[in-house]
Amino acid sequence: MVSVNSNKVVVVGTGQVGSTTAFSIITQGLCNELVLIDPATTKAMGECRDLDDGSEFLNRHVKVRVGDYADCKDADVVVITAGRRPPKNSDRMGELQFTLDIIGGITDGIMSSGFDGVIVVVSNPVDVMSWYVWKRSGLSKTQVLGTGTALDTSRLKTIIGEETGLDPRNVGGFVMGEHGNSQFVPWSAVSLGGKPFAQFLADNKDRFSSVSTADLEAKTRERGNVIKDAKGGTNFGIASTVAGIVQTILWDERRIVPVSTLLDGEYGEHDVFLGVPTELRANGANEIVELTLTDDEQAKLHRSAQIVRSYCEGLL
Repeated sequence: MVSVNSNKVVVVGTGQVGSTTAFSIITQGLCNELVLIDPATTKAMGECRDLDDGSEFLNRHVKVRVGDYADCKDADVVVITAGRRPPKNSDRMGELQFTLDIIGGITDGIMSSGFDGVIVVVSNPVDVMSWYVWKRSGLSKTQVLGTGTALDTSRLKTIIGEETGLDPRNVGGFVMGEHGNSQFVPWSAVSLGGKPFAQFLADNKDRFSSVSTADLEAKTRERGNVIKDAKGGTNFGIASTVAGIVQTILWDERRIVPVSTLLDGEYGEHDVFLGVPTELRANGANEIVELTLTDDEQAKLHRSAQIVRSYCEGLL
């Protein structure tokens, strides 16, 4: 008998990030069924119909519909994108109280269905929200993860590609820590074409004399703000990032991605979610890859952990 494997993804929130995430999932044909949940059901219905109308020209038909929290019961992955665009001159941590009021109810709704899959948190501040959803849901630490510094890592590679004129996919390395102002690049672990990045710059001083790691790191940190100032918010980059994470989980690809996951002794930290290189499998976030950091890099990680942990205090 032929066995039929089907998978289902639920996206909670149909704002710009949620709807673009749904678009990325559908155009890549990542699942059999996609369900959108939003209290604005008319908006969600419009998104579903708009997404479905292009199915004739896609490689795979994905069933897309509006649903409610009962649909989470048999979902493989639930993506939480609910929130708002930060007001001008605000930052991700500034959205904590607003987002917290929403995420608590969403988490309770998901868990009331009997859900036992993987939750991917996108809502900012994502490290704090991931910790909160993990605590509130009662799920295992593998089953709750945030997008973390995955998008920041892609931004770093893109910026290095812009500066060097090379394909960003030639860059190896990660942005780590908070998805926010205290994030950092462990340059000791960054490479280009297999060569340590610092050595690459030293060997090509005549071509890249104006390129500095400090500038690259600053540009990476500010990239989101630059985009927000230009167009009001970000949606394409984060949507592609979420789709990549969802694919890795659904297809059990076992890729190493710097998602926000629980540190439980790794890097000397406990009870905090940070963006660190993590092996993703079908059951979620598994083994954390502990890089050999320099003393300065380790100090930056601890500082980032302290900041995130301070915002988690008193939330439960």
